[in-house]
Amino acid sequence: MESIVILEKDGPVARLVLNRPEKHNAIRFDEMDDLVAALREAEYDDDIKVIILKGNGPSFCAGHDYNDAVKSYGLELTVDGKKPRRPSQRARLERDRRLGMSYMAFQNSAKPVIAQVHGHCTGVGIYLVELVDLAIAAADTRFSHAEQRFGLAGNTWHMNSQILMYGAKTARELMLLAESFDGVEAHRMGLVNRAVPLAELESTVEDWAQRIAKHPRDALVTGKAMHQMALEGLGCGAQFTRGFVGHTLGTNLRFEEDEFNFLRERKDAGTTATFKKRDKNYD
Repeated sequence: MESIVILEKDGPVARLVLNRPEKHNAIRFDEMDDLVAALREAEYDDDIKVIILKGNGPSFCAGHDYNDAVKSYGLELTVDGKKPRRPSQRARLERDRRLGMSYMAFQNSAKPVIAQVHGHCTGVGIYLVELVDLAIAAADTRFSHAEQRFGLAGNTWHMNSQILMYGAKTARELMLLAESFDGVEAHRMGLVNRAVPLAELESTVEDWAQRIAKHPRDALVTGKAMHQMALEGLGCGAQFTRGFVGHTLGTNLRFEEDEFNFLRERKDAGTTATFKKRDKNYD
């Protein structure tokens, strides 16, 4: 599988680019490892002062590739419609631990990261926006936390960060209602620093990156280290350990007969049609 992650370097600015535009940059599990590897390369390059995270094509990131997730967790039905052998808890925990450490890598990056957000931003996309230092979004970006609409338990990875960002009640509202909102609302809620017209998005992000790059290297790295320590004092380091255990539990649920089962419906109708059926079920 060819990675979709591109690393560009331009003077003091590095760009991590998701490049799967035909899938709205839906990312597969192994590509999260590649994304972190690219982040590390930018961190270790002393010429780089600031990192931009962006996506090619119509969207920033539409979340994890659901088909890949089903396969990775051993939930894909066989060709004859039978359930595969359930993965061991140790295998699930290891997969989820790697994923949790990927999210932590962006929260704890040694250098400032700016998310340049447009189009659809859900799942891992909105997680990264919530975890990086700064975010600028196109005003018409569509954000949502739709995890529980998959029949999952919702975000388990960084609830501390979400409660600090949104407040406890709004964080629960985002999970339980899964309503989409635009870049203007994201700015009001504190998810992004600015909401600008799409035509101004790239120039605004590049301007911020160049302004940040004027700071001394030691000042940027020391300032980020202090920010990380403050987050850890608020519980935003331990949240990832809880998160990967919670994700294993929260993606291993039993469905009752009267409940919408995304996996079962997907087997009969396919992924795209089941997305539409899922949303109609909750409307």
